Amino acid sequence: MYKKLGRTGWMLAGLAPEKELYSSLHRLQSTIIIVTIVLIALALLAAAWLSYGVTKPLTQLVLAMRQVQRGGFDQAETLLPPDKNVKSEISYVISTFRYMIDRLRQHIQNEFELKLLRQQAEYKALLMQINPHFMFNTLELVSSLAMQRRTDDTVQVVEDLGKMMRFSMNTNDDRVAVSEELAFVRHYIAILQTRFGQKLEIAVSEEGKLDSLVMIKFILQPLIENAVKYSFRHQPAAWVDVRVVRNGGQLRLLVSDNGPGMPPDVIERVQNPESPSQLDPILNNRSWHIGLGNVIARCRLHYGDLFTVQIRTSEAGGTCMELILPVQEESHVQRIDC
Repeated sequence: MYKKLGRTGWMLAGLAPEKELYSSLHRLQSTIIIVTIVLIALALLAAAWLSYGVTKPLTQLVLAMRQVQRGGFDQAETLLPPDKNVKSEISYVISTFRYMIDRLRQHIQNEFELKLLRQQAEYKALLMQINPHFMFNTLELVSSLAMQRRTDDTVQVVEDLGKMMRFSMNTNDDRVAVSEELAFVRHYIAILQTRFGQKLEIAVSEEGKLDSLVMIKFILQPLIENAVKYSFRHQPAAWVDVRVVRNGGQLRLLVSDNGPGMPPDVIERVQNPESPSQLDPILNNRSWHIGLGNVIARCRLHYGDLFTVQIRTSEAGGTCMELILPVQEESHVQRIDC
């Protein structure tokens, strides 16, 4: 270091160690570096905290949305973070989504219960339509027999009618054993044979093991009634063949007659309905196939896609009605309903 003096013109020179000369600058440089490192570390920590506090809840929210899309509401709620762990707009979004899940679940539950109640009401309406139908016809028969003083036949019809009423008044369960349904049908056939005598021939046969099987009640009687009714309209004598067959996992109910056959348009409407639950036309209809439509509607309401119907008719006349039901045993009914 040097300096020129003004008065004397001397050059004043001096020596100073470089370390002492730049010591302050070195300290400032070190301080700046340390502060910079600390600020970068704090920035990284803040970024990590923000990423963890925002992206992780959003990721969990997306996973929960996917579960809701699949119908897994319980799994979706387990994926959502608690509201207290997220104190931001994300907390509001998650809280709103959790509320939406609860409302959606409740709405689906209410809709499901309403659908069950609606189907039960429709089913009961169909069932109540069947019971008075054969009751009125049977009472007219009893009145006719009493006027003719056919005491034995009157007693037999009354006895068969009493057994049928005992069976039909049991409304605790719509399902009955196949054997009970067949016993009900045989009482009905006995009344028909008393009414028509030798002009009517009805045969009932069973194939396969039916002891433990159950089915919905009042299925065969309306079909037999239609078969007899419209067979007599075209010839003086009628025959009806009723078969109940267990074939693997299917229960087949076949009713054949020598009637005029069923029109193709009716067969098409029965086998391919526009809507399985359109019951108003059936309840309000008074055409000849009311009993058939009633039975088909009840079977579709009860069995759903497991039920099928096949109708075969020939050019010479005669119709074979086949209802195919799923095999349900008494020990399996509760599991199937669940």
